[in-house]
Amino acid sequence: MTVEEVAKPERRRGLIWWLGLPVSLALLLSCLSSQVEPVRCWPLALFGMLFPWLVVADAAVLLFHGVVRRRLHVLCALAMACAVPHLGEYAQLSGRLSQPAGVSNSFSVMSWNVRLFDLYNWTHNQQTRDEMMDLIRVEDPDILCMQEFLDVDGGDQLEVKDTLLSAYRYTACADAYTVHTRGNQHIGIAIFSTWPVLAQGTIHFPDELNNLALWADIALGRDTIRVYTAHLASLRFGDQDYDFIRNVEQGGGADSLGTAGTRILGRLRDAFIRRGREATTIAEHMKNSPWPVVYCGDLNDSPMGYSYHELLRSGLIDAFSESGEGLGHTYIGNVPSFRIDHIMHGPQFNAWGFRTLPDELSDHRAIITSMGLKVEE
Repeated sequence: MTVEEVAKPERRRGLIWWLGLPVSLALLLSCLSSQVEPVRCWPLALFGMLFPWLVVADAAVLLFHGVVRRRLHVLCALAMACAVPHLGEYAQLSGRLSQPAGVSNSFSVMSWNVRLFDLYNWTHNQQTRDEMMDLIRVEDPDILCMQEFLDVDGGDQLEVKDTLLSAYRYTACADAYTVHTRGNQHIGIAIFSTWPVLAQGTIHFPDELNNLALWADIALGRDTIRVYTAHLASLRFGDQDYDFIRNVEQGGGADSLGTAGTRILGRLRDAFIRRGREATTIAEHMKNSPWPVVYCGDLNDSPMGYSYHELLRSGLIDAFSESGEGLGHTYIGNVPSFRIDHIMHGPQFNAWGFRTLPDELSDHRAIITSMGLKVEE
């Protein structure tokens, strides 16, 4: 064996070590993205979106150095140590299935972005609406929160609100709308409850006319809880953007990389900044709530996103991290293919039996969990 042949493995190992440097730095920036408001440094949010893949790449470098070189890649190990506390936000091995001791006034809550009950798929919208209503009937949650909710005037075949209040267990509804069409269709968000709604209100976002948050104070037996539902800023990708992404995946496309890339980065930047501000607005409102808080909604952001962690910093607990199983991906589309829908609650609650439903009737999967108030000792 020649000297050159002996040196080749060392050069390959050296290459892996050098590749580990940008991977570990990117993973550290990804972890940092959850702490830095996007308006201050929005590119960090791009690293946050890459978190799962950066964890895999970092783990591969660590494994190579541990098995082949029998050495520790210190920077990769440091990055992994920072990432480990966030792994449970993306995946859970096993969840708490049964009600824990010391809980009273238990109830189930479901959150779902229903995408207007498939309003614009004219050939199937009635069928999709009926299947979605059947799913709600089967799951039968005590509290139902819906985003991109569609209300229509009485007599329309897509009527939902009146049906839920007359043919289901729901006795109260809090709703708010941002769009009213000439066809007497109203688009917004809604909270349906089998318990009385004592009060309700909306939180409007100055830089987002189509999205808002809604809260409702619900009488839960002798207790009162405040339920929030919200739909935060989306990426606003158009058909041209999705076509470009698909063409890149297929190795072609007429739109130039520079033109499309600049346009897409601009949309990402705007969405990151708007979502951060919206989450902060909601968190500030929650701090003034006189009642224990439950949050349900479509954050349009990955679990490493600033908006998700802004709600956690306000004192909320993620019901998926507490009692979910598997990956829990809720968005069925291409971007972002993450768990972007959440049910969270204040420290006064315990949650159990969190599930991400498999039905693909919207571009989001519905999520549902049980929870109850902790009994004061």
